[in-house]
Amino acid sequence: MTAPSSFPMAVAVTDLFVDHTYQRDCDVKRVRKIAAEWDPRLVGVLDVSDRGDHACPRFAIINGQHRWAAAGMRDPDAHLVVNVHTGLDLAGEAKLFDDIDRKTKPISTWDRWRARKAAGDADVTVIEDAVTQLGLEINPKPGPKNLRCITSLEKLLRKGGQSLVVNTLFLITDTWPPSQDALEGAIVAGVGILLDSFDDVEAGATFKTGRLADAMTEMTPRQIRAQAQSLREFESGSLATMVAVVLIRLYNRERGPKLDEKAIRA
Repeated sequence: MTAPSSFPMAVAVTDLFVDHTYQRDCDVKRVRKIAAEWDPRLVGVLDVSDRGDHACPRFAIINGQHRWAAAGMRDPDAHLVVNVHTGLDLAGEAKLFDDIDRKTKPISTWDRWRARKAAGDADVTVIEDAVTQLGLEINPKPGPKNLRCITSLEKLLRKGGQSLVVNTLFLITDTWPPSQDALEGAIVAGVGILLDSFDDVEAGATFKTGRLADAMTEMTPRQIRAQAQSLREFESGSLATMVAVVLIRLYNRERGPKLDEKAIRA
C-alpha cells in the first residue's frame, strides 16, 4: 500500500459513495434542508478516500455525505470539489473520519464508537471481546442483552483492565437475568467500583463475591438504583458510587466480616 497523501479534484456525485462501516446514518431531513437552501459558496470541499480504479463507485466519502446527498438530490449529474486521500485502508478511513469530526462538529458517542471499532481502537476491541465472551452485545438499541453504557465500560477498563470488565458483567448476569435495568450504566459502574475496591489480597480475605451475589438478590437492579438516587440527597458522590454504597450495605447485612464504605470513596 502506498503512503497516504491527498490532492484536490472535481468528482461526479455518481462516483462517490458512503461506507456505513464507520459512517453515521444519513439524516434525510438535513439533506432536504441543504438541497432547498443550496448555496454553492457554502458547499466547501468534501474529504474522500480513493478506493482504486477497480472500485465502483470509486471514492468513499469520509466527510461531507449530507452535502453530497443534497447535491445528488438537486442534480444527479453534478460534480463536487473533493480532497482525495490515497493510500488508506478501511481502518485508515475510519480513523480519518473520527479525526476530522473531532475537529469540526461533535458526533454522538455511538457514531464515535463505531468509527473507533472500524479503526481497530485497542480499548474498543478489548471491551467488545469481553462483552462477547458473556453472550452480550454493545448495541444502542433497547434489548435485554444489549449494553449501552460504553462510557461506564471504558472507565472500568481504565481502572482494572479487561478482567474487571468481565468480572463485573459476569457477576451481574450471573445474579440477575440480563435486562436493561441490570445492564444500566450506574449499576455496571457501581458493581465495578465495588469489585475494584476490594480486589487486593488483604481485602480479599474479607470480601467474597458469592456473598455479594447473595446480597444483590435481595433487591432488583431498579430498586438498587432508586435507593442510590435517594442517597444522593444526603451524601456526596456519583450515582455509581451510591450504587456501590447500597451494595456494601446489603453485603454487610449478610453474616460475616463487614466491609468499610470508606474503601470505595478513596
